[in-house]
Amino acid sequence: MSYQWETDLNVHQRKARSKNLLRRELTLKHPLESATTAGSLLAVKKAAKNILSTDEINLTDLDPLTRMAVADGNDFSNSGYIRSSKDTFEPWCVKKMTILNKFTTQEKMSITTSVYSERTGPMAATNEVRGVSEKVLHRLEQLDLDTGSRQFFGGLTQEEYTMKINQLDQELAQAWQADMRVNALKIGIQCCKLLNDTSVIYFYPSKFVIITDILDRFGNMVYNRLRGKQREEMSDEISKEMCKNWFFKVGSIRELLPRILIELAILKSSSFITPSPDYGRVLSRLLSSMWGLGCPVVSIYMRCYLCRIGMDLVPEHKELYMQCFQDLLLLHDQVLDNFRNSPVLVVHKVSMETYVSVLIPAVDWILQCLVHRGEHLHYTLQLISSIPMFWKSVLMSSLLTSFPPAFIAEECLQILEIILTLETNVGGIIKNFGMCLIIAEPQYSHIKEIWRAIWPQIRRIFSREEYLSCCQVWVEFMVKHFEIDTVNEFLEDILVHVSYRDVEQFHGKLFNIIEKLLNSSNDITLLLTSDPCVKLVSMLSTDGIKPVLLAFNSKHTEAQADALLVNTLMHLASTLHDSVDALTPVDEVKQIGSLINGFILRVDFGRDFEKQLQFYDEARGCFTNVENVLIQLVHCVCRLGMSVKQVVGGHHTKRTKGFLSACIAYGFITIPSLESIQIQLQLYLLVGQVAYANQCLSQGDACLKAAITLMSENMVEIGEADRNEFVSNLLSTLLAVPDYPKEPVLYLLRGLMSLELNSPSISLKYLSLLGAYAQDSYPYGFDAVDSNNVLYGGAETFIADINSIASATLNDLLTTRKTLGKLNQLNKQVRRKLNVLDFIKLKSKMINLEQTQF
Repeated sequence: MSYQWETDLNVHQRKARSKNLLRRELTLKHPLESATTAGSLLAVKKAAKNILSTDEINLTDLDPLTRMAVADGNDFSNSGYIRSSKDTFEPWCVKKMTILNKFTTQEKMSITTSVYSERTGPMAATNEVRGVSEKVLHRLEQLDLDTGSRQFFGGLTQEEYTMKINQLDQELAQAWQADMRVNALKIGIQCCKLLNDTSVIYFYPSKFVIITDILDRFGNMVYNRLRGKQREEMSDEISKEMCKNWFFKVGSIRELLPRILIELAILKSSSFITPSPDYGRVLSRLLSSMWGLGCPVVSIYMRCYLCRIGMDLVPEHKELYMQCFQDLLLLHDQVLDNFRNSPVLVVHKVSMETYVSVLIPAVDWILQCLVHRGEHLHYTLQLISSIPMFWKSVLMSSLLTSFPPAFIAEECLQILEIILTLETNVGGIIKNFGMCLIIAEPQYSHIKEIWRAIWPQIRRIFSREEYLSCCQVWVEFMVKHFEIDTVNEFLEDILVHVSYRDVEQFHGKLFNIIEKLLNSSNDITLLLTSDPCVKLVSMLSTDGIKPVLLAFNSKHTEAQADALLVNTLMHLASTLHDSVDALTPVDEVKQIGSLINGFILRVDFGRDFEKQLQFYDEARGCFTNVENVLIQLVHCVCRLGMSVKQVVGGHHTKRTKGFLSACIAYGFITIPSLESIQIQLQLYLLVGQVAYANQCLSQGDACLKAAITLMSENMVEIGEADRNEFVSNLLSTLLAVPDYPKEPVLYLLRGLMSLELNSPSISLKYLSLLGAYAQDSYPYGFDAVDSNNVLYGGAETFIADINSIASATLNDLLTTRKTLGKLNQLNKQVRRKLNVLDFIKLKSKMINLEQTQF
């Protein structure tokens, strides 16, 4: 049994009359837009920056994405902590991480440890004493008692040395858990004695941090034990006596350093003796005792630990911190004499810069405790300005990191005058000075004077490491306030200091300079047209080019036609592209392609279409390894062709016709070099549509033929969903494509149908297209291109061919359904029946709707 297809010639007219158009409504907000707008995020960031750095930033009330945005927008100093222009107090938990990361060593160290055990039995009974003098003697015997063996470990690396200290910490905790309090105290004393050793001086700040952490834990153990006893016994007298016993034991320690440190560690527990103890008086007594310490490095760090404890107990006791600072001023001669005459420093050949850098963390902490909340700022500055030169360098470095940047900006000229007189640690001081002026800008009238004075100082820095560290800070200040001539002078001086051979050594600093240069510049095009900037970027190769293209794409959304700028960016993009090889990760290739595409999209020569096509042709030759770029170039050329059509109003001359042919040929040649079959099919269809839109019929036919041929050769590689989607788009285009006179009727459709796609949905789409072919007028078409309804004029032979093709398609569809039924493939049969029923239902609804309109 066969079926006959009869074409309804008037269906399109009825559909047009029955069409109901929806009214357009203007909306000002995207339905998926987040409730947190960019303006609100900016407000949140600004609020977060104004919070004092002593407080925790509470972002728990914000949604996760807003918290991430605020975190990304914060300004961090080198230590990783937020600095505001009003306050720079840095908690110890942050400060110590900076110290541990910075002060490391490769030198060998040594340590001596002991094993302690608790005495029991008769020996313990002999120690029972009752008199006051006997009690004191008994405590001394307990602390001096060493029943274990002493072990010396030499030639230890930093990791091994730290591991030994951590073992002492574990032994202390185990002794405490075993109720061996005296042994725990002995281990604490042993840890304190390690701070007397300054042989490896550059590691001393890290050792100080590790050991004071142990002392803090020991102090908490004592405090928690006393608190527990107070709650268990329900009596303050027992905890009071136990607390006195602890302080008596500490007071019996023979050596000064461990006695001071352990008393500071357990000082909080004195509240069990007196409800409101006078911590300030005790701390002042301990501060006076520190003059008995011989080594100035140890003495300064002990004052730092005292200030640490003081900030926890009496943060408002400014007289204590002022006394610590005045002690620092008086230690000048002792510090300088220790540097010149210490045998250990001479043997290890410690430089002045290294010696000063070791002292700075402790001095930083003492100074910031003194000036916290903006007190004693001017007085402290006056004191520093009148001290000897060597000590002035140390204190000035700490002043710039501890004082609020707003105060530094206000007193910038006085501070600059002091900096110009310094001879030691100049690079670090200039760097810190620049960081303060970036956070809080000085008065406009002072900017030029500051730069004229500070730039010669930077250029005179001998160490290239310090020179580049200063440059990567001051580049932001310079770019914000000066013109391109000053920027070029700055970059040329960097190129004098750093050659191509040194790029790998200073890669990180150079990259940071370029990144800040791009982010701080208001007009990146001026930078990219200057030779020093391009040379510096080219020195870093791929890593330096990525931020350049990223900054250009983000800051300049408008079209660029400057030949020098385009050539510069083309050179940089080509260098970035040439870094792609077979081993490059896929994600990095996509990132590089995205950056190059952003540059290509921003190049626009206006109505100079030939120059634009020449640029695209050059780009195709430069970026052959990145498929995303080639795809973008095909899209750009198609858009260029449609721009020409818009300019000429669809009426092409011989010249514009030739230009359009060149554009279509560009796409036709480029597409086969792509790897993705699906993308090739889509681009062939796109280029063909552009060709038909510009009356290039033969080239359009060539594109569609190439697409059909490509699909026939790669049927296995194309998924069913992708194939159905492409065929649908192709059939929609074929309705407006006229037949070639020398070819059979509907030869493109016949070629597509010959592929035997075996899809009922596609077969039904064939029937829909054949029905549309038979209408007197088509719903759409290409400008100035006569479709088949005009070419054939509804001729009976044309309609007969349509009916013949449709009947064959319908018979194949129904025959396949019957075959499936015979093979008991019921699921496939049911699906195909449903497809046919849906098709009939859709057509019947259209007919009913059309009939109701009459």
